[in-house]
Amino acid sequence: MRSMEKKRIAWITFNAFLDTDLYVVKNLSQFYFIDWHIIRSGNDKFEYIDEIKKTNDKESLSVHLHVCGERLRMPSCAVYYMHLMDDINRTKPDLYYSSLAGAPYYIPIFKMYTNLDKTILAIHNVHVPKGGSAYIFFKLYNNYAISKFKHFQTFSESQCFELKKIAKNKDVLYSPFILKDYGKPKSIRKSDAITFLNFGNIREYKRLDVLINAAQTAYEKSSKEFRVIIAGKCDDWSKYEKIIKYPQLFDIRLGRVENEDIPDLFNECDYFVAPYQDIAQSGSSIVAVNYNKPIIASKLPAFEEYIE
Repeated sequence: MRSMEKKRIAWITFNAFLDTDLYVVKNLSQFYFIDWHIIRSGNDKFEYIDEIKKTNDKESLSVHLHVCGERLRMPSCAVYYMHLMDDINRTKPDLYYSSLAGAPYYIPIFKMYTNLDKTILAIHNVHVPKGGSAYIFFKLYNNYAISKFKHFQTFSESQCFELKKIAKNKDVLYSPFILKDYGKPKSIRKSDAITFLNFGNIREYKRLDVLINAAQTAYEKSSKEFRVIIAGKCDDWSKYEKIIKYPQLFDIRLGRVENEDIPDLFNECDYFVAPYQDIAQSGSSIVAVNYNKPIIASKLPAFEEYIE
């Protein structure tokens, strides 16, 4: 009988959250049958592909890789999600688990095809950071999801508290991030200069301008040489470039930071710096903790969970 067997979970992960779910799914497959559906857009790539292939060897874990359109916001993705949910429902899952993503089509379609009493929605950003791309759009998308679903998972105490304030009488669970380990560095550190690191996609709310100005002020007051590594993808670097007065202080590495480059980045630095004006939670700070680097950050609840 089904009730005497392992329960079956339909687990849906969008590529942006793959590093959060990967090891959790692998470990939970000891106790459940998991059909793991991983979704990316056509202009992205699957991360951790070697790790994913290893997990697919497990009897109780079946991995399905999905490519949905050139961008997840294309109308064709709506049709794709409907076909996907039809396929998922044929397996008759006992539980649905999904990350909140795929705006604007995924969440309304996911709601239509699932039993809300058997569905857990994982929300990374209950509080959408001001200054992020398409702030109003994603805030409305979040509000819709929160109003429609019953059971939620958050990944920080601050986001759990935030969700409980606006989703009263709903089931809200908190479980912290696991440490994000990208392996050991491949190269030996060459510079002995004190080095500060800021890495990740450069967004307005992350206030890179504050870091640049602070570094320059420290240099003017102390006359000491140090280094600031700025690594990440930026859509408008010119507005930061024009405020740099001492280019010798800055090691600029524009472009996407690949996972295999992260260990060497942290091997090169002494401190991780995050002068954000607003943040729901910071995955990059979890990486800094993993590599034993002190964090200098704004006094925000999301950081106070990791920094005394």
